[in-house]
Amino acid sequence: MKRYAAIALTTAALFLVVMAILVASPPLFYMATGIMATLVGSRLQAWLSIRYLRFERHAPPAVKIGEPVTVQITVMSERKLKRPLVTVVDGLPGKLRIRSTTPSLPVAPSYDQPIRTQYTFTPMRRGRFSWKELTVYGTDALGLSTLNKSYDIDPVELSVYPAPIPVSISISPTGGWGLSELESGKRKGTGLEPRGIREYVTGDPIRTIHWKSTAKTGNLMVKEFETGSGVSLKMMLQRTQGTDLGDSSTTTFEAMCGHALYLADEFLDKGASITFPQMEAYDAMTDHPDVRARDIRDVLTDIQPDAIDSLSDDLTSAANWIRQGDTILMFLSTRDDALPATMLQTSGAQFVCLIYDPAPYFSSSKGPASPASNPEYIGILESAGAQVIPMPFVENLI
Repeated sequence: MKRYAAIALTTAALFLVVMAILVASPPLFYMATGIMATLVGSRLQAWLSIRYLRFERHAPPAVKIGEPVTVQITVMSERKLKRPLVTVVDGLPGKLRIRSTTPSLPVAPSYDQPIRTQYTFTPMRRGRFSWKELTVYGTDALGLSTLNKSYDIDPVELSVYPAPIPVSISISPTGGWGLSELESGKRKGTGLEPRGIREYVTGDPIRTIHWKSTAKTGNLMVKEFETGSGVSLKMMLQRTQGTDLGDSSTTTFEAMCGHALYLADEFLDKGASITFPQMEAYDAMTDHPDVRARDIRDVLTDIQPDAIDSLSDDLTSAANWIRQGDTILMFLSTRDDALPATMLQTSGAQFVCLIYDPAPYFSSSKGPASPASNPEYIGILESAGAQVIPMPFVENLI
């Protein structure tokens, strides 16, 4: 409507100019001049309203998928100008999929008083995002002209963590050379009598670390028990290019990340040692359990399905990580023909393959040509000694 009003006034002014010339009428000419002066003045006011501004942006450093984000923007004027209302629109990155956006309220910047506005949105894509550009829209007091100007300010960074997706699966992780203690209690202990304290060696579970002795000696110390040993799980996601399947906001790889976070939290809470050979250093398992929970969340934020290597290549690269009695959880949606042979070459470990059927993740009936859910391929995996578990379809990531 504002645009049409400006066009109408401009047309009227031109018409009056023409009529003033035709009939030689000074009053019509003065009227046309007044209208043109009003339009010029309106555009000048709109132009000044978006100049000489300074901005500060504040946003939370991290949220999980589906958690609302509130971004505050402080607007300051660098000139003593009487400004009308302006609207600030932030330049969110295109790869940040969002919903439930609430726009910022218009504000009137003042020279002596910073004015704050804010907007909210809900991120629906996992990852780390950064943006710095914003656009301010200004108009004149009459609303006849609207102009905009972009500003580059200090960038803001937002980490969007995957939301844990509950899933119930039946697996029995092995416990090394002794008994499995996974179901015996929380991190604080299993009720078994400790035999003593010794220095940490590669492969010791994190749950047996004796933190007081470690602090006193400066060396990593662990508790020894009369019987039993910790459970070590290694999680590996199929992150090869072209294996993230689905044509909606929920894909097989995003479902893997949500399930992996949930399972990691569950097993950590029971005292298991969790590592991601594709994304971490080997000594990450020695961190405090609370630190491990944050590190795993970071790993599942950063991992992307863009690798050149296949899952079997990743397993081969992680061979030095794998110890006798380890349980390897492998998340896959696409057939990897080299994987069964690679598992057979990896002795001493138990393999659990979590299979994602990609068909439900497509809106059309046509799915991928080589899904890991193919019964023939599942039979090959089981022949290689793997426990195969079909994973449920994830409709929403929150």
